[in-house]
Amino acid sequence: MKICVYTCITGSYDNLPEIKIKEKGVDYICFTNNKDIKSKDFKIIYIDDKIDNHILGRKIKMLGHEYLEKNYDICVWMDASVTFDKSVKEFVKKYLKDNPIAFFKHYCRNNVYDEAVACIRFRKDSKEKILKILDFLKKEKYDDNGLYETTVYIKKINDEKVKETMKLWYYMIENYTIRDQLSINYCTKKTGINVSIIDGIVWDNPYFHTVSHNYKKDLKKCRIYYGNHELVGHNNNDFNIDLNEEIDYIIKDNIYSVKTKVLGDTNIIKVQITDVPLLKHSDLLIKSNYKNIDFVNLISYNNSDIFYNDFGVLNVYGNFKKGDSFEFSIRLEKLSEKETIELVNYSCYNTIHLVEDIHKISRDNELLRNDMLSVLNSKSWKITKPLRFITEKLKK
Repeated sequence: MKICVYTCITGSYDNLPEIKIKEKGVDYICFTNNKDIKSKDFKIIYIDDKIDNHILGRKIKMLGHEYLEKNYDICVWMDASVTFDKSVKEFVKKYLKDNPIAFFKHYCRNNVYDEAVACIRFRKDSKEKILKILDFLKKEKYDDNGLYETTVYIKKINDEKVKETMKLWYYMIENYTIRDQLSINYCTKKTGINVSIIDGIVWDNPYFHTVSHNYKKDLKKCRIYYGNHELVGHNNNDFNIDLNEEIDYIIKDNIYSVKTKVLGDTNIIKVQITDVPLLKHSDLLIKSNYKNIDFVNLISYNNSDIFYNDFGVLNVYGNFKKGDSFEFSIRLEKLSEKETIELVNYSCYNTIHLVEDIHKISRDNELLRNDMLSVLNSKSWKITKPLRFITEKLKK
């Protein structure tokens, strides 16, 4: 049985990781249209397909390549941000089992509708395209069957059901939205393929770890949401998806400024300040009447406040009326490579200790529970029940 771990890099979005565990019978392949991509660990296969980079990446992710079909029995897709730390053979054997394909469950969402809200909120694709696929699913009378995570998945590449599912999945990408997690569960249900579930979550498991994408874009715009309302009648009520606007920053010497008019009466304005990760902020100035503020996805480290992912949010609370002036400015600076490494090490250290603390609390709670059960089941507790009843009566 020959196994291939494969990925795809289009444009200059990512760099290839170093392979830590090298196994006989497991090859690593990277498909790319970037002639500058080099690796001593990956076999590089250049592709010359004149389609959008994002679509091309999805095409390889789903349909694979004739080279894979001719040379391998099992393929493990991994985003280029993933690095395996343990045996790939062990990973495949443990989780693929007797089925032709295996996915992780999504780490925090369990249905396509919540995923759609997140995609609109995080600007992963246009609202129109995402609502288009939701309309399609409604017309199909799709009965929601969970949500898979597609950062890493395993498949028997020459299995006919796998081929049928992958073709349908890519069709959904071409005709609806590039957000592949919005369509994969529909596709597996439509084709009836048997799916194995990989234990744990993509972002925290013993077999591999992820690193930040190699972001090349600059921050140019922010998006402002007014109020708390639902998108499609589900449980996400953090943002009014309809009442929002995207505004170009006025940028001077790392000061990012915005001036606008409030679009509707509200007691909260949510500003997605950044869609680029690892920016430290300072010198926030709000030139509007407000009561309070807080931040989302912010970490304090080394005397700096840092937006650690690509969804840094400023919440501004107050009594805002439609047409009120809303103006703010903030200093934003990218972390240096040295600062990024230090922050990652700091975060990993604290996460490990937090997990250890949680496990300790869980163990202590279990011991306490066992002690209480032991007392409640003891003869002395049962014998003294009448006395406790009389004591409670006397207290009253």
